[in-house]
Amino acid sequence: MREKMKGMTLIQKIDYLWTYYKIWLLVPVVIGCVVYVGCSIYRAQNENVLVNTVIVGSTLQTTDKVEQEIKDYMKKDKKNDVVTLQTNIPDDNMGQASTVALSTMVGAETVDVIICPKNVYDHFSGQQAGAIPMKEILGGNIEKYGYIVREDAIVVNSSKFMKEKLGVPYDEVYMFVVANAPHEEGAAKFVQYVLDNL
Repeated sequence: MREKMKGMTLIQKIDYLWTYYKIWLLVPVVIGCVVYVGCSIYRAQNENVLVNTVIVGSTLQTTDKVEQEIKDYMKKDKKNDVVTLQTNIPDDNMGQASTVALSTMVGAETVDVIICPKNVYDHFSGQQAGAIPMKEILGGNIEKYGYIVREDAIVVNSSKFMKEKLGVPYDEVYMFVVANAPHEEGAAKFVQYVLDNL
């Protein structure tokens, strides 16, 4: 084979290898794909999702540090414990992109807490998804916090913590737990984390 390939150009060598040895070239690729998919499935099955929060219009570039801080607050330090802050939903005044993305996540029951401006709250807390009453989320601690304006949401105005730590660019911030939240306990702890840091 070396003698045959010695006088060939690079294109001719690739063509020769593909013509006569394509099955042997594809086997490592297929094995690599199978291993990758298997590892991804295993990792997903063993993840312990604590809370999944969407921050509409967030300016955060990276969320790793905040996610770790939230895990520490929850006293969850196992490798498979996961806190997710999704900051990729734009604040586009309920444009098609953000509405479709949020509707899909809420419908698929993959989001627990939404931090957003008033127009998003109005759309998603009503008949679209509904929100869990804050009395259920905070229990006996509800009187401890003075931010609750609505029965099912916390409204915070001009918060330095919200702007700097969570990247919230708007002044009036609504935070609510979606009615079909899959991780209600983690959602409650996340809400308490935010309120304790305001």
